[in-house]
Amino acid sequence: MKSSFKKLPGSKIELEVSLIKGEFLPYFQAVNDEALKSAHLKGFRPGTAPKEMAEAAVDKDKVFSEAVKSAVRWSLDEITKDNEWTLIDAPKIEIKDTGDLGLQYKAELTVFPEVKLGNYKKIAKKVWGEKKESAVEQKEIDQVLEFIRNSRKEKDKEAPELNDEFAKSLGKFENLEALKKNVSDGLLMEKSAKEKERLEIKMLSEIIKDSEIDLPEVMVEKTFQRMEKQYAPALKAAGKKPEEISKELREKARENVASNLVVYKIAQAEKLEPTPEEIEKSMGSVENNEKYQYYYGIIQQRKVFNFLESQQGNH
Repeated sequence: MKSSFKKLPGSKIELEVSLIKGEFLPYFQAVNDEALKSAHLKGFRPGTAPKEMAEAAVDKDKVFSEAVKSAVRWSLDEITKDNEWTLIDAPKIEIKDTGDLGLQYKAELTVFPEVKLGNYKKIAKKVWGEKKESAVEQKEIDQVLEFIRNSRKEKDKEAPELNDEFAKSLGKFENLEALKKNVSDGLLMEKSAKEKERLEIKMLSEIIKDSEIDLPEVMVEKTFQRMEKQYAPALKAAGKKPEEISKELREKARENVASNLVVYKIAQAEKLEPTPEEIEKSMGSVENNEKYQYYYGIIQQRKVFNFLESQQGNH
């Protein structure tokens, strides 16, 4: 078997394969033998008719067509394994020649994309070095306390005074200072989480820009369709036009695919794969494959972000 290929944009590969008669004949013979066994001739049970009569009853065009499908399937499987390609879409096959019981065909493959990462450790260290320390101002605490007072007003007709009794009435606070501290801690935690999220988004964006990724359109399209189903109704209700929604979601789909590929590649490079025990601990069971894959992705992403965050302390 001879084969040659060239890479195309969009993580596609154009492959040309040629099998000579001696290589194709076993596929033809196997299909033909099966057809002979099941040939129906009057007066004979299947598989018991004389070979010459059974041969005459077999549809040779159908046998040849099935043999071609079998030869393409098995040869394509061998070539993809030899080249360590992972197909992510059904191949497009074009039969070029079947002369003299040989076979030549062309295949367009969409494979899992190559990702050449940039210097993700350096980028992570730089971005995390921009971290802003979170702080809570007194007026923010006062706003929350006022909101709590007003929420009690509906129940008690007038807003209660901010004192120890009010704090105790909320259930778990010894006095007003304990309530204020709880509010302050909550606001600080929220601000810190938002700052961390901001840095993670920026870090991932810069790593993507510094990397080489040939995005397969099939992955983008599947992500776009999922996002369209999930977010389009809300965007339409907000007054956005269909073409605006499509453009916005398609761009987000491309970003989403690129982000997932970068996270996956870093996880591979740094051996940050989730263990079955970690996944089972999160989801409670590993029987549901779709649920398993979801938690696998969530845990893998968190491992990667934790690893990248740890780079801020490295020299």
